[in-house]
Amino acid sequence: MSWDEQYTSLTERDKEEFSRIVSLLYGQTFLVRDVWDAKEHRMTGNRDYRFAERNLGLLKAYLSVSGFEIHVDGRRGVMAISNKYNRNRMKVDKFTTYMLYTLRLVYEEQMETASMRREVVVPLREIIGKLYTIGVMDRRIALTHLQSTLNRLRKLSIIARVEGTSQDMESRWMIYPTITVAVSDDRINDLYTRLLSGELKDGAFGDNGDDETGRKDTVGGNGKSGTAGEPEEDESEEDEPDLVEDALEEEDTP
Repeated sequence: MSWDEQYTSLTERDKEEFSRIVSLLYGQTFLVRDVWDAKEHRMTGNRDYRFAERNLGLLKAYLSVSGFEIHVDGRRGVMAISNKYNRNRMKVDKFTTYMLYTLRLVYEEQMETASMRREVVVPLREIIGKLYTIGVMDRRIALTHLQSTLNRLRKLSIIARVEGTSQDMESRWMIYPTITVAVSDDRINDLYTRLLSGELKDGAFGDNGDDETGRKDTVGGNGKSGTAGEPEEDESEEDEPDLVEDALEEEDTP
């Protein structure tokens, strides 16, 4: 049965759901099977993921028409789309790139020590501290820039706020397994090798937003055009703070 015949066989309600799921994937790249329910304060099954799983064949066929592929990691409970022609890449600034690498490192460290627990929940303090510990940041982070980065990653279903606010260093954040797709094994291994060699001593990226090997970093394939790694305006001061708390500062306003 062709994809259009499969689509025609759906109920009107499922057709609406199918259209919404396709738009959702184009907009946020990722779907995760289990999500944090802020109202219930617990993990719950994601009905969007379940719907996509039930209609995976139709979804694959439909997306392929526009040059997209959908990848499913059933073990981790993650779906992600990418463009077969390497188009429609999401643009991310330098700090978002730093944050993605850091979240991947923290996620792997937490999973190594986990026993029965599958979820990774860490305080914001630990994430910010890791940015400095691994040497990819040597400047203060503007609070407004941190908030916008966290909100962007929340919309992509890479993290979820479990407790507190993005202004609170003691707030707790869940790192979804989508981080393993956003930052591949090859990229994280490359970063580790460069850290060991001292290449990242002065930060992972130059002022033009490229890493020092001239590459651009990209995330996902979600229908937003542009290449990743291009910097936004300088949002931080030169001096490295003595304390993690001092790493956050209000951004100057005109």
